[in-house]
Amino acid sequence: MRRSHTETILVSGLVTGLAGLALVLALAPLGRTFDALRQIWPVWAIAAPLATLVVLRSRHRWAPIIAALATLAILAPGIGETVRSWRGLAPVAGAEPTGPIEISIATHNMWGRSASPEAAVEILPPLAPDVLALQEASASARYASEALVRRYSYSARCRSTRLLTRFEILDSGCIAPPENIDWQTAIPCDWEVPPAVWARVRLPDGTETTLVSVHLTWPFPGPTQSCQRANLGRALALLPQERMIVMGDFNAAAPSYALKRLERDLGLERRSIAIATFPAEGRFQAAGWGTPPLPPMLVGIDHIFAGEDWATVSIGTGPNTGSDHRPLIATLRLAD
Repeated sequence: MRRSHTETILVSGLVTGLAGLALVLALAPLGRTFDALRQIWPVWAIAAPLATLVVLRSRHRWAPIIAALATLAILAPGIGETVRSWRGLAPVAGAEPTGPIEISIATHNMWGRSASPEAAVEILPPLAPDVLALQEASASARYASEALVRRYSYSARCRSTRLLTRFEILDSGCIAPPENIDWQTAIPCDWEVPPAVWARVRLPDGTETTLVSVHLTWPFPGPTQSCQRANLGRALALLPQERMIVMGDFNAAAPSYALKRLERDLGLERRSIAIATFPAEGRFQAAGWGTPPLPPMLVGIDHIFAGEDWATVSIGTGPNTGSDHRPLIATLRLAD
């Protein structure tokens, strides 16, 4: 009798939790708090089926049906991203590439609290021989980032972000608040911009492209990320976007609406589809838990966006550098 009662409590709790989670994920368009749970969708994609398997062994006929329906609702938001990743790396530009212009790029949050930032000095340059975008290149990662700067011919910086490149930098600067702010009626959101540096570079064929390294804040609890996203989009809209490449830590993961709105505001194609970069091994090592036996990354909050003139040749994560992020590495080819 006691065992049956305990089973009923367990099953009821699991079913209620699954149904509640499905409802919260469905309400994501209505608020940042709901959408925050979409940021860690892979966790629910693993936990929900496991909970359903437990419920399937229940004697209660209603429980497996409700649990299965709730699990399907939980899995549904991330199906699109998963299918996109299965489709592979078909060229995104309309025209076929006509020349040999390919560039290798990498973006990496060095993590200001990294216990071994010096490892990145030897690991990153061979992975990104042309362009390296850095975020959180400060605090304990400051000296490592300065060592990386010396490995490259050209560099630009703004706050905690860096752009290192072997291409000649023609012009560079910080992403700044919009110039048309009415300071008499403005609110703090109007001048909120993320740490971000841009650089206009000359490619080997003599043409130019614009590179951007950016680091957005967390999507919750306040509206700061939304403000940063909107103002970043306005600032980048003033620059040529056909060949623009924007890289960094956006603290937004699929299938969140925060990431969808970011894609909308940037107006560029996101090339990092279903690539998990966080939390990396460094997070566990810094906490004294040792190195996990398997890569621990679950969510993809580091991204590469590129204009329509670039076709994606390859993209993926790099090795552990001691940061709580893995580097994101890509090769892009310039289309005609």
